[in-house]
Amino acid sequence: MTYFYYALGGVIAVILAILGVVIARKQSQKLNIYFKVLSCLIIGVFFFRFMLGTEDISKVNFWSTIPSLNTKGKVILGFIQVWLSFCAIMLIILAPFFNFKTLYSLVAFVALPTFLLNYACLFNYANAIVGENSLQSFNVVSLLLTIETGLGLGLSAIYTITNYKKVILKNKEWLYFALAVVGMVLASIQPYFPKIMFDATEYAMKPIDLNFYHRMLIYPAVIIPIVLYLLLHSKSDDVRRFSMLYYSWSALIMFSFTHKFANFFGPGWVVTLPLHLCNTALYVTPLCLTFKWKKLFYFTYFINVLGAFLALTMPDTGDALILSTDICAFYLSHYQAFFMPLLVVGLGIFNRPRLKEFKYSMCAFVVYFILMLVINAWFTNYDPTVNYFFLNNDFIPDKFGSFGIGLMKFVLEFDIGDLHFKFYYLYQLIFFFVYFAAAFGMWFIYELGYNVISGWQDIAFRNKKIKVDLLATQSRLNGRSMGEPVSMENTNKLVLKNFTKRYGKSDVYAVKDANLEVVGGEIYGFLGPNGAGKSTIIKSIVGIQTITSGSIEVCGYDVKTQSVQAKMQIGFVPDHYALYEKLTAREYINYIADLYEVSQQDRDERLNRFIKLFEFESAIDNPIKTYSHGMKQKVTIMSALIHNPKVWILDEPLTGLDPNSIFQVKECMKQHAKEGNIVFFSSHIIDVVERICDKIAIIRKGQIQCVKDVHEMEQNGESLEAFYMQTINGSEVAPIKVE
Repeated sequence: MTYFYYALGGVIAVILAILGVVIARKQSQKLNIYFKVLSCLIIGVFFFRFMLGTEDISKVNFWSTIPSLNTKGKVILGFIQVWLSFCAIMLIILAPFFNFKTLYSLVAFVALPTFLLNYACLFNYANAIVGENSLQSFNVVSLLLTIETGLGLGLSAIYTITNYKKVILKNKEWLYFALAVVGMVLASIQPYFPKIMFDATEYAMKPIDLNFYHRMLIYPAVIIPIVLYLLLHSKSDDVRRFSMLYYSWSALIMFSFTHKFANFFGPGWVVTLPLHLCNTALYVTPLCLTFKWKKLFYFTYFINVLGAFLALTMPDTGDALILSTDICAFYLSHYQAFFMPLLVVGLGIFNRPRLKEFKYSMCAFVVYFILMLVINAWFTNYDPTVNYFFLNNDFIPDKFGSFGIGLMKFVLEFDIGDLHFKFYYLYQLIFFFVYFAAAFGMWFIYELGYNVISGWQDIAFRNKKIKVDLLATQSRLNGRSMGEPVSMENTNKLVLKNFTKRYGKSDVYAVKDANLEVVGGEIYGFLGPNGAGKSTIIKSIVGIQTITSGSIEVCGYDVKTQSVQAKMQIGFVPDHYALYEKLTAREYINYIADLYEVSQQDRDERLNRFIKLFEFESAIDNPIKTYSHGMKQKVTIMSALIHNPKVWILDEPLTGLDPNSIFQVKECMKQHAKEGNIVFFSSHIIDVVERICDKIAIIRKGQIQCVKDVHEMEQNGESLEAFYMQTINGSEVAPIKVE
């Protein structure tokens, strides 16, 4: 009979490999489908094999022998086979659904050797799982185990053969491979392994009341997620999701060691059902990750995490010792329930929840709570120890002394047929509202933690970007000083090259592929309806907003990589100014002059000229808060010009000004351009643009429609207003000429 099992496994492996080679020669897409079908088949075989039996090796204590493994060598070999088999099974099940370099090597160097070992030593492997003489006669679990080994061997072999070019690793890739192997092996540890490796009689301690041993079991719940986050946060989406799936399904397998078919259908089944709150997390998390069930996931995120934390700190494990299978199963499963939902959100696999998701999770909690009340009261008729979610005995009330015990005296009892129902209504009601409030409070703790992490990530990203930009700038300068413009040919120009701006992850572009060139000595008008993208372009030029793609150069300086030098060339008058209104105008302008390192002689000379031009003699030393809107606008203009910028940018500068002030600003613009500088301003006042501008650009729906020479339009008798209206309305009609 032993030869039958060996032959069956070998035949399955060979047939799968040959079939895979045939399919690979025809079409690679069909091969991927073939892999996925085999993966699903292995899932089914492994599920029934695992749930139908209990590993015989779990009976070993501190490397002792058992009838099925009658020498220590066989025990060690069986220990290795069983442990690694969980890694190999999880790898080969998940591999067809993901695509990253290390995964191919893991299948080739972990899964394939493990299946080869298990097939070569099938007798020992079957004895370690099924028991003594496992292959001497027909046994369903042995049959499934053989089929599983054959399927795994065939699939891992053909997977490795068809991806042989991707298997070999280089340099640091071996480090990532080693870390992955260690992580997978640790994640696949079974709860009975500690008692195999250590003498339980020397560690006969109970982890209770936060004693040393209890704390040693709690610390990994904090350390493991931090380590996983640091290792995975910078990896690809595929790597992160694969890792979380591997760990969550492995945790469910570990938990299921004490929740198999025999437990569900045998004596005492009413107390072994996985209905405790933390048990639900072990099923919900891997299912949500596998099928991307976002709404259900937030139930475990808000509800299970809190329950797992309380369970870790107040374990209901009775007199179990620290190395017992029950203790290890309890803590290994609760680690997953506690930190996996947080880690999944922290790694960006699911989005951070909003209030709507919190409401959904609370509705689900209400349903779960009511269901547990009914099940507890009902199942107590069959076993008085039933206590799902700690709603049916004094385990939690006892923590609060006489007050808690007193709550258990308020009882509602009634009979339905032969069944007796008993509810501790006051305790259960208080329990619900306290848990609800605690879950709501946890949300704020989550958000605080994520905000801190996001801040660290942003700082790290910015520092990395600064280094990259510095290297790029040095390359473009080609040995010249870092203070020089990257484009020497554009030292007297404002240039936009394929400038594109998109906010966040929106599919709508605020500006797309904008190209513009403004030369010194020109007054350049920028026209467009509200929301067309004028302010977006202006704010990106002055550095208030980032650039999605493309580039902007100010006097040859790249705004993205030479931001400080570019800003030194700009004077900016925003559409909504913000001044330090407790200062006087003179103090404020001097403050701006200090920022631009303007000498005392230059600032005094320019300020006196502006005071005279804007008729500001009587107000210059008064607090800004006493000024009118027009006066504040003038202060903004004077501060923008105090360093004599080569590029003066104004966003709707004439809004709200009286005619005299408008005239003064226009004269200032003309004078600044006459000195060889650039004046670039947006406006809705077509008449003003037509009178003072040399050129205009019109933008519509984020795209620059045209650039026109105003003087040429005037010579041709074209009306700027009519041309503008036709352009923004998308008309192709020729511009109307003025008679």
